[in-house]
Amino acid sequence: MRTPTPAWLYAGILSLMVLTTWPLLSQAACTINITSGDDTSTCDSGTAPGFTDNAGNNTLDIRDSGRITGNVTFGAGNDLVDVNGATAGIDGALNQGDGSNIFRLNLGTVGSVTQGSGTDVIQISGGKAGAISQGGGIDSYAQSGGTVDSVSQGDGHDRFTMSGGTIIGIFDDGDDALMTDGLIGSVNMRLDNNVFDMHGGRIVNNLTTGFGLDRIYVRGGSIGGTISLGDGDDLIEVSGGEVGANAGSEIRMGNGDDTLLWTRAGIIHSPIRMSAGDDKVVLTALTETTLSPTPQIDGGPGNDTLNFVATQSATPSRYVQWENVNLTNASQLNLGAGELVLGDLLTLTGTLNIDPTSTLSATAGAISPSAAGQLVNLNNSGLIDMTTGSTSATDTLTVHGNYNSTGGRLALQSQLGSDGSAADKLVISQGAILGSTAISVSNLGGAGAETLQDGIQVVQALNGATGTTSSFSLAAPVSAGAYEYFLFKGGVTAGTAENYYLRSTIPVTPLPQPEGPVTPLPNPVEDTPDLPTNPGITPIPIYRPEVPIYAALFPATQQVVQAMLSTFHERMGDQRPQQLDASTAGWGRVYGNSGRQSFAGAVSPTLNSSVTGFQVGSDVYTHTHDNGQVQHAGFFVGHSRLKGDIKGFNLGWQDKDAGNTTLRGDSLGVYWTLIGANQAYLDLVLMGTRFDGNNESDRGVKMKTRGHNVTASAEVGWPFPLTRNWVLEPQAQAIVGTTHLDSQNDGISDVSYNADTSLTTRLGVRLRGDYQVRGMPLLPYARANIWHTSAGQNTVTFNGVTDIDTEQKSTTLGLSVGARLQVTKDFSVYGELGYNSNLDSNAFDGRQGAAGMRMKF
Repeated sequence: MRTPTPAWLYAGILSLMVLTTWPLLSQAACTINITSGDDTSTCDSGTAPGFTDNAGNNTLDIRDSGRITGNVTFGAGNDLVDVNGATAGIDGALNQGDGSNIFRLNLGTVGSVTQGSGTDVIQISGGKAGAISQGGGIDSYAQSGGTVDSVSQGDGHDRFTMSGGTIIGIFDDGDDALMTDGLIGSVNMRLDNNVFDMHGGRIVNNLTTGFGLDRIYVRGGSIGGTISLGDGDDLIEVSGGEVGANAGSEIRMGNGDDTLLWTRAGIIHSPIRMSAGDDKVVLTALTETTLSPTPQIDGGPGNDTLNFVATQSATPSRYVQWENVNLTNASQLNLGAGELVLGDLLTLTGTLNIDPTSTLSATAGAISPSAAGQLVNLNNSGLIDMTTGSTSATDTLTVHGNYNSTGGRLALQSQLGSDGSAADKLVISQGAILGSTAISVSNLGGAGAETLQDGIQVVQALNGATGTTSSFSLAAPVSAGAYEYFLFKGGVTAGTAENYYLRSTIPVTPLPQPEGPVTPLPNPVEDTPDLPTNPGITPIPIYRPEVPIYAALFPATQQVVQAMLSTFHERMGDQRPQQLDASTAGWGRVYGNSGRQSFAGAVSPTLNSSVTGFQVGSDVYTHTHDNGQVQHAGFFVGHSRLKGDIKGFNLGWQDKDAGNTTLRGDSLGVYWTLIGANQAYLDLVLMGTRFDGNNESDRGVKMKTRGHNVTASAEVGWPFPLTRNWVLEPQAQAIVGTTHLDSQNDGISDVSYNADTSLTTRLGVRLRGDYQVRGMPLLPYARANIWHTSAGQNTVTFNGVTDIDTEQKSTTLGLSVGARLQVTKDFSVYGELGYNSNLDSNAFDGRQGAAGMRMKF
């Protein structure tokens, strides 16, 4: 008989089944464990409903296709939730509660994520999550992929890192953030001393911080909207990336002593506004191309400083409300035709400083205070440049205030000519002109001319501005055409006493007036070479040092020609042996002379020169007539070299050192000589000379000389016996020559030449003896000559407009002694020494010597 199963056994089996399926009914492999201790739950397939586990330190691992279909809530413990599966996730909200919690999302989807107080960690590398809130505590958030609706890190000094992925909405309440890639809708870091370091990625809209000492670094990536920092001493550094492309965006600093550093790269499309406080902006290694998208950089109220460091910028209207602007480290600020306004509504004005390496340029620019009637300060230790990139001489820079220079420079352009010629100009209004500025002037095609009134204005003092004769000087000589321009303080007309002018003349010194106002006399600025006073009635022209050099070149060519041509006896020795023996002969000589000779003219040049040379020639035809007459015809070649120092009227002074010249002449000539039976002679010569030389003024201006000369000479002599051993021989010679010198340019001016045909005549007498020395015929002689060059002019023209004339006319006396010695029947030597002096008002003091030989073939 079968015993029936007890009821209690059925109840026990049912209880065992319940216990083995607890803690939760589930489907497939989604096992959720809930105990009073530390629980670990794994869901890698299937689903489980939402749950709450408030006890212990819990771990939830959702992977593959596992899903929780409701909300998940943990209590105060150190909980870990890891979601990693293409279809894995939590359909509801995840609340990890207080404690040091960790949430990781690699793949899958999760609703909102909430972490309470504690040191929490969130790591997102993929998948999709809703709003994330980390609560209070020192939290960490890292995202390298995936998508999140929003992130809020809560109180505490939190760390945020983003290298990829997307935060669709706002990243809120962060403290220390690093972003290298990815996308965020907007950032609001709120209170605390926040740091946002951006190397890449994109913030679609705004980046905002609250009160505190905030630091924003933009090294790459882009921020489309506004960067707004709350009150506090905040810092923004931009070295790459792009900011403010959205309409209406700006960089806005709150109240406080804020700093913005913009270095080398980065594009800012929006205005920069610094707000109240003593703020500073430093622009380093930027160009106008980089700066041009930025419409305004505003210092705001306060004593603000704008530093340009190795930066090239233009558009001065971009920079507003700055009290201190500094150009440093080879920076360049081009005002163009714009105005740089310094100061704000409270400070009213400001200061612009230019360091020794930096440049301020302008075409019609101005530096002004923010309030009318105030004075700005321009401190120039560098360069104010109105030349680079400018092809006009009408540029201006106006300073409404004080101008102070410590080793500063001013570069201008002018069409150097007469009074009122176009010139760039520095204008100082109201203020004081202090320190000393060196002015460089570039000539824009001006031909040079005399300034007979005020001159050419380069600095204008308006509305009571004042300076001194030490305020400005010339950095280098200023020359145009034939003229040298010096800088003078004041003009000759009323109301010009504080202006500065370039002048090419020395103004007349006015006579003392017993009554009435005194007209101020222009004064050369300090460092100007000494100038003479001018008690005359017309201004004294200031010719540049090169003018006397070029004016002396025609006389120098004549000295070379005359040394080569000389006279018949200087070339040949004596006619007596040639008449007695008509054999063909070759001959040669060396010669030299030195002297100091002055010439009348516009600059009265004086040439202190020496000439050395050699000459060789040969008869090619000789013939003796039945009546005793002998003909000799031949040719010669020679080379001469002149070296000379030149003085003349230049820089306002007579007989002032000018420079030196070296002139070489290569000559080719032919001659025909007829000697009568009584040893009377007729000598005809035609000679051409090619010139090649170099000139250099005492200040180093150089120019070459090229040209040629053609000269014809006719000379006669008729001896009269005085005793058996001595004859007296009157002589006459006429020399006609024409010289052409090629046009040149010495780097300052075109220089061209023109000379009248010269006519030189000589009247002389020679006393010759006839002796024997040890059986060798010796013919000693003494000679006196009067040389006269007829009136004519040599003209040097500068830039086609200024003629400098020098007279050819001169009358000189020459005294010489010489001898000819017949060494053998076929060989003779000869030589001569002489002295020359003037017979007119042109000083001349010269000495000469020659030695030659003749050999019969």
